[in-house]
Amino acid sequence: MFRLDRDKETELPRYYPVFIDVNKRRCVIIGGGNIGQEKVEKLLECDADVFVISPDVNPHVEDLASSQQISWDKREYHQGDLEGAFIAIAATDDNTVNRQIAKEAEDRNVLLNVVDVTHLCTFIAPSVARRGEVTIATSTGGASPALARTFREKLTTSRILEYADLAPILAQARAELVQRGVKVVPDHWQIQITDGLLNLVQSNKSDEAYKILMDGLLSEATPIPVS
Repeated sequence: MFRLDRDKETELPRYYPVFIDVNKRRCVIIGGGNIGQEKVEKLLECDADVFVISPDVNPHVEDLASSQQISWDKREYHQGDLEGAFIAIAATDDNTVNRQIAKEAEDRNVLLNVVDVTHLCTFIAPSVARRGEVTIATSTGGASPALARTFREKLTTSRILEYADLAPILAQARAELVQRGVKVVPDHWQIQITDGLLNLVQSNKSDEAYKILMDGLLSEATPIPVS
């Protein structure tokens, strides 16, 4: 029989969802195996300054270090390694080391993710589906990464994610409204996001789609108050 019975270390907090700008910020990863590689690659996609600490790394991480895309210290973790870090990720299988890293992260107010040890984390990484400029992040709060991956896979093959193709014309329309000194309430923005508009964009008729979008928005636009 299923029974929900959690102790202090397995009780899951209610996380505040947020996207973090790591561009040119020092991100420290302790561990250079396959999981460490995955974390490195995702941080590099966001132009982070990645620093890996591990006595051994897999060949791909070593190649990234050789090409100076990341920094790599070939050694074990030492107290003080999180100095100057914006975020840190512990991708080790050593519980003692993980706790030492967590203690230093707490002392230095560094955001920390300890892979598969949720109670030591101050942030967790969601499962992500991307299309163009749109990113959809799904998290189960650490309850089941497999479920989060399932959501991601379903989203990736769903018609819903195709609406991301509208992002460029929506961004352009938003900028034009600001330039004109007018605003549109969120509900009316949403009314304009239709299957018909998406079909036009996907049929390489973005100019026609943009005109329809702007006509619809301007019909409900109001002047931005001057303070």
